[in-house]
Amino acid sequence: MVLDVILITITLIALLVASYSDIRTREVPDWLNYGLIFTAFGIRAIFSINLGWEIILSGILGFIVCFGFALLFYYTGQWGGGDSKLLMGIGAVIGITFPFNDSSWDLLFFFIALLLFGAIFGLLWMVYIAIKKRKVFSLNFKKSISKKKKLHISLAVLSLILIVPTIFYIFLWPLILFPLVFFYLLIFVNSVEKSCFINKVKIKNLTEGDWLAEDLKIKNKLVLEKKTLELEDLWKLRKLEGKGKLTEVLIKEGVPFVPSFLLAYLAIIFVDYFFNLFTLLKF
Repeated sequence: MVLDVILITITLIALLVASYSDIRTREVPDWLNYGLIFTAFGIRAIFSINLGWEIILSGILGFIVCFGFALLFYYTGQWGGGDSKLLMGIGAVIGITFPFNDSSWDLLFFFIALLLFGAIFGLLWMVYIAIKKRKVFSLNFKKSISKKKKLHISLAVLSLILIVPTIFYIFLWPLILFPLVFFYLLIFVNSVEKSCFINKVKIKNLTEGDWLAEDLKIKNKLVLEKKTLELEDLWKLRKLEGKGKLTEVLIKEGVPFVPSFLLAYLAIIFVDYFFNLFTLLKF
């Protein structure tokens, strides 16, 4: 279908540019996000003239659902404004087909793929950062393990105890590894976040969507709670800078999440392609 080809092509280009920008600067330009949203609706509106109003309705439904999730993730501090706007754009692109059919589930499959690839990419990115800043990370990792010494020993004992059931049921052997692997993974993630992702940033270099890593206090007075910085927060911080009360703050960088959008979108494209191919071969 011509509509699908056009939407897929535009979306892939947008996600490639967004991924590059996110990796390099931790930002996705607003012009790119809004451009994807309005382009998706514009193309759907044009095709709806000949193909029916369901085309534009599908985009609206997808946008509304993603808008709700975007607000949830944004205000719970899971990601910034750029990721939220990009999700809305993807919602308008994929849509929710009406009347409902098999393709109406594509947006749900995208969410599942996004969570999966987000977890994998996030872990790989943390490994990359840990290697890049290995001296700082190694020191923090060792300190974190020493602070959790009792828990560490307890989980090691638990792993030894779990050897017993594997004697009778060999398929249970992964349980032996689970306690310690889970422990080291949590310590690893926590150590990377504390040692590699939190940096001092000058007020003039802050942008909307940056994450304030800790409550900001001046003379024991709370000025700003830790949160995703909005435009009004930036003005407030710049006023304090102008008065000479503040020059820099601690910002949590986090993992670039946009490449996960690209991987998830590619995944649903391939799944749809092979499903359609299987359907054709079947008949």
